[in-house]
Amino acid sequence: MLKKNFTRKDLSNKIYKNVGFSKNFSLGVIDNLFEILINELIKTNKIKITSFGTFKVLKKKERI
Repeated sequence: MLKKNFTRKDLSNKIYKNVGFSKNFSLGVIDNLFEILINELIKTNKIKITSFGTFKVLKKKERI
């Protein structure tokens, strides 16, 4: 069985259906959320979102 990836579009559609925002507004919310998360990771290298998870930047060797 193939596992389908959960995409930005899937997430924005869930917001559209559950909250009632327009599709464009929902996609904008998701884009803004990811932009904020990325910018904070660049500044602090670690983000903890209570009851959700912790994100941190890892330095890894380049793949061959």
